Amino acid sequence: MQTSATPQHKVNFKIIDWMRGLASLYVVFNHSRGFLFTTANEFAAKVEPKSSWHWWEKLDFLIMQHSNLSVEFVTLFFLLSGFSIAHSLSNENSKVTAFYGRRMLRLYPTYILGIIWALAVFIIIKDAATDVFARSIEGHLPLDYAYRKFGTFHNLVFNLLYMPVGNYLTPQYWSLPYEVIFYLTIPWFIKRFRLYTIGTVAMFIIGCIMFGALVLDTDDALTVTIFNHQILTFYLPQYFIDFNLFFLIGVLFYRYKDVIIEKYRLSKWVSVALLLVLFEAMVGIKAYKFQNEPNKVTDLIMVAFTFVLIFASLKYSVRIKWLEKIGSFSYTLYVTHVASIFLVKLILYKMGFHFYDIYNLYGWFFGPVAAVPIAWLLYYVAEYPSMYYLKKIRANSKQRREVIEPVTVPALGETATAGMKKTGNL
Repeated sequence: MQTSATPQHKVNFKIIDWMRGLASLYVVFNHSRGFLFTTANEFAAKVEPKSSWHWWEKLDFLIMQHSNLSVEFVTLFFLLSGFSIAHSLSNENSKVTAFYGRRMLRLYPTYILGIIWALAVFIIIKDAATDVFARSIEGHLPLDYAYRKFGTFHNLVFNLLYMPVGNYLTPQYWSLPYEVIFYLTIPWFIKRFRLYTIGTVAMFIIGCIMFGALVLDTDDALTVTIFNHQILTFYLPQYFIDFNLFFLIGVLFYRYKDVIIEKYRLSKWVSVALLLVLFEAMVGIKAYKFQNEPNKVTDLIMVAFTFVLIFASLKYSVRIKWLEKIGSFSYTLYVTHVASIFLVKLILYKMGFHFYDIYNLYGWFFGPVAAVPIAWLLYYVAEYPSMYYLKKIRANSKQRREVIEPVTVPALGETATAGMKKTGNL
């Protein structure tokens, strides 16, 4: 893939890592707020009226309000995926099947671990809180209902094929089919990049005209199930109408990174200020214009946010070490965190709080406190071995592709070839 005629800027992917860490941590905070607290209106009606809230309670609710952008930060993931995969394909000398093999090795073991962890948490709750598991409480069905739905052979097979079904403890898996569709299609689309760009933009515009500013929902899509699943009648249309544009923009960010970095003129602190303005705009627009529903407007603002985030960070070599650390296991954190949050629900329940409608103002902060270290430990079970083995494959592939350059032999002033070109597919 050609990038530009300007000298290439080598991307420090440690910078991209901390952005992944930021995105995954934000999503964890969003789900912690959702699962470990009721709502502000419920709290005001049943615990303490708004007129009696202290300043620290108002601050807590303000922080909660700023955690309403989970879909937008998944869009950040999509943009970063486009950027990273474009880099991978720009250095790609092997067959498409090898690219698919590396993607599967990178992602699938950790994905399976996420499913296993969800099943394990179901069993832990079953043993520790039988009443929650066996009977209806707080207006919710017994947890056993969700467990049996998720754990059937039929639904497990669909989940193993990246077709989410019955994902009570893994609702975040909604985004993974779109990642997989991108990985499957991009090696082919990249060869017809102009047509891919025009088609993607056209589909997004058509989606805006047909379905408005909201992200396509199952009520809008032609959701006649095929083999008892909506992969062809919902996920594919939503991918091409709503989300493919963001993967494409990520690819374009990488394709033209040299020109953009060269021409980026905002200072570091002006960039930070602009990021804060864009973030507040997303929070306000989503809350007051769209009642916190996923929508294309805040997703497009996230594109601008990501543009500043990536190119200011690359321009000024901004690194945030603790987020880099989280970014290194962000995929494990993403696929396991909701199940881990349910362990916090269990602990709060044992402490005397409700299991579903939790009225404690500060319990939701313990979601990330539990989910992050659990993900760090689980990282060494699947993601770390996968990445280690993948690095070995890449190192061996590089050795096989090395070319030993011709050298000049002093004798007789002749040039002799000291080796031959070696090629490899991996």
